[in-house]
Amino acid sequence: MTQGLFMARVRDADDLLSLARAARELGFETADAHSPHVIEGMDAALGLRASPVRPAMLVAGLVGAAAIFALQWWNSVYGYPINSGGRPLNSWPAYLFATFETGIAAAAIAGFVTMLWKSALPRPHHPIFEAREAAAITDDGFFLTVDMNDRQARYRAVELLRARPEVIAAEVVE
Repeated sequence: MTQGLFMARVRDADDLLSLARAARELGFETADAHSPHVIEGMDAALGLRASPVRPAMLVAGLVGAAAIFALQWWNSVYGYPINSGGRPLNSWPAYLFATFETGIAAAAIAGFVTMLWKSALPRPHHPIFEAREAAAITDDGFFLTVDMNDRQARYRAVELLRARPEVIAAEVVE
């Protein structure tokens, strides 16, 4: 849980990228960048790993599709076998529509739940909402926020602030 944030505003995307790299070099592992557009190379600068949403969706989709296919097959062959017109009991083409739809639904639900879980949502309050320039975060500002969960982080934040000339505004939000 976040006890406070160090928030620094910079002029443009290049300054934000260099500040993110500097924060990573200083040992901050929980830094986040806020900008009005995507910045190429920011994920690498922050040390972010690949999102687990896609693998979770793939696994859930395949498991959901396999489960509904197996359920339909068991139901047709063992549960309620109906010999209609001499057709085989395990006629798999009849199972494809429900298999496809269930696989897609399972993947979508797993993706949504994984996204919420990895984003720590829903989170009704975050310290960044208390910042003076919070409105500029989603408008036109470039910000770097760093979690300050221990006392050493405060000293490193001040060191980061003093060492970087591109920082135009900074504050500690509790």
